Amino acid sequence: MIKVWSKRIVVVLLLAITLMFIAINLLALAPVQKLQAPARQPWLVITDVDLVDPKGDGRIIPKQMVIIQDNIIRYVGDDGSAPLPDGATVISGQGQYLLAGLWDSHVHTLRLSPQLHFPLLIANGVTSIRDMGDSCSWSDSISCQPETPLWREQMQKGEIVAPRLVQSVSYHVEEATIDSAALNARIALLQQRDEPFLKIQLDAQTPEAEFANIMATAKAQQVAVAGHLPFSVDVLQLQKTFVSIEHDVHLLTQCSEFRMQFDGRNRNKPLLLNGWSEARCQQVLQHLAAEQIVYVPTHIAATGQDLRFAKADALTVDTLQAQRYLPMPQRWLSQLMQTAGREETSEQQILADFHQAALALTKQASAAGVIVLAGTDALDAGVIHGFSLHEELQYLVLAGLSPAQALYSATLGPAKAFGMSSTLGAIEAGMLADLVLLSADPLADITNTTKITAVIADGRLYQQQERAQALNYVEEQAHTVTLNSRFFRGLWFDATPSQPN
Repeated sequence: MIKVWSKRIVVVLLLAITLMFIAINLLALAPVQKLQAPARQPWLVITDVDLVDPKGDGRIIPKQMVIIQDNIIRYVGDDGSAPLPDGATVISGQGQYLLAGLWDSHVHTLRLSPQLHFPLLIANGVTSIRDMGDSCSWSDSISCQPETPLWREQMQKGEIVAPRLVQSVSYHVEEATIDSAALNARIALLQQRDEPFLKIQLDAQTPEAEFANIMATAKAQQVAVAGHLPFSVDVLQLQKTFVSIEHDVHLLTQCSEFRMQFDGRNRNKPLLLNGWSEARCQQVLQHLAAEQIVYVPTHIAATGQDLRFAKADALTVDTLQAQRYLPMPQRWLSQLMQTAGREETSEQQILADFHQAALALTKQASAAGVIVLAGTDALDAGVIHGFSLHEELQYLVLAGLSPAQALYSATLGPAKAFGMSSTLGAIEAGMLADLVLLSADPLADITNTTKITAVIADGRLYQQQERAQALNYVEEQAHTVTLNSRFFRGLWFDATPSQPN
C-alpha cells in the first residue's frame, strides 16, 4: 500500500511540475507594458546652478547657466550671460549642483532590462552603462541574438526609458581549453556585431599557456580582451589588448608572492596577504598605468559583498529595495546566495582583512595613475541597478579616494577610457545632454549623489514626477505574473528580440 501511494505521489508531483511548466511558458507569452521616455524639450535652460568640475580636482564653478537644445548642450557660462531662447523650459538651479551623467562601467542585462533595470538606472542618475554580459553571454548557442541594437534604437526614439549602452558584450569565454576554430568563429560573430571586446571569465588557475593561446587568437583577429584575470597569469605580461581587469580580487592577487598557489578559498587568503610584496605591487601598478589597462574593482560585488554576506549584514534599505524592485525568482536566488555566504566569526575577520587590503590597493592604484572606474556588477546577488552605483562611489571614498576622484571614476574617467570624452563626461558646449542635478554638494559628502533633484538623459528631462514614475513602473513590473513567468522561463530558454517584449 505504501509503495502504491509513493507512486501516486510521484505521478502527482510530475503532473504538477508539467502543468506549472506549461503555465509559465503560456503566461510568459503575454506582452508587457513599456515605459516611454519623456519627449525632449526644444530648449531647456538650467539657471544659477553650481557646476561640479569633472576633472577630479574638487572644483565648483558657481552661478552658471546651461542651455540645451534637443539633446545637445549649446551654451555654458555665467548665469545671465546669454539670452533665454524663446519658449525655453527653465529650471532654477539656485542652491543646487550640476554634474555630468553618471556611468556604471560594469553591469549585466537581461531581456527584461527595459522593465526591471533601465528605469532604475535613469532614476538614479546613471545615464551611461558598460554591459559586461547580456542574456546571450549565458548561452552556448551561437544563434542567440543580443537585444542591444534594438534597445539603442528604442532609447533614441524615446520608446523606452534607458541609459546609453556605450559598450555591450554577448559572449563569455569560460573554457580555457576552447577549440581554436570555435574561438575564431565566436570572435568573427562578435566582430559582425561590432562588439568592443571578448569577455573572459576563466577558472582562477587557468594554465598560462591556455590563456596565452586565447590572447594570441584574439590579437590575430584584432579583438581586445577584458574580464576576470586568472590568478595564474602574470599581469606584467599583459599589453593594451587586455583592456580592463574586473573585480578587486583579480588585481589583489597580483601583489602577492603566493599568487600562483592561491585558489580563492578563505583559508588561503591570509597566506596571500602574508605574501604581499610592495615592490611587486608597485611594478604591477606602474605596468597597468603605462599600458592604460583599466581597473574596475566593483567592491560592492567583490570583497565588499563577501564580507557583507559573511556577516549576514543586509541593510534594511537593501531589503526594502529587493522587495520593491526584484522579481520573485531573483529574490529567491539572491537570498540563497546570501545565506550560503554566511561565515563564522573567524572567517569574517579573514574576509574583513581581505576587503581592507582591496580598498587600500584601489587607493594605491589611483595614486599610481591607474585608470580606476566605478562599476557594480549589477544583477549580482544584492546588487540592484542604479542604487548600487552610489554605494560603489561610497566604497571608493572609503578606500581613500576623494569625492572628486570618485566622481571622476563615474563621469569623465570612463568617457576618456572608452573614447567618448568628446561628447560625454563633462558639461561643455557641444556635449550630449546627460546631466544630474543634486540638492547638495557631492564634493563635500559623496552620499549627496543620492540627493537627486532631476536627471537629464540624452536631453530628456526626468524631474521628481518622472523619476517616481520610473521607480513605480519597475516595482509594478517586478510583481506581475507575466514578468515573473518570463524571468522563470529565461532560466531555461533564451528569448530573441523578435519575440513579444
